[in-house]
Amino acid sequence: MTLLSRKSQTLISPCCAASILDLDESTIRKGLAGTDTLTHVRRGQGKRQRLSLILEEVIMLKSSWIEAAERPAKRLGLTKKGQ
Repeated sequence: MTLLSRKSQTLISPCCAASILDLDESTIRKGLAGTDTLTHVRRGQGKRQRLSLILEEVIMLKSSWIEAAERPAKRLGLTKKGQ
């Protein structure tokens, strides 16, 4: 439970994470499309159980996707002129 004891981590709902990552909420819940590394935090019991995700992990995943998308363009020399 050391993950939840840090004050720097913020919990968000799967629908917020889906909007940040431009994915469907069910994709995040199932751990598809590279979201299997995200930590799922379950709060509550039984039918009232809620799923949350750590905002910092979602942001790091999105930034890694952006960096990976930019990498081939830099390698091929397809960047804008003057850079």
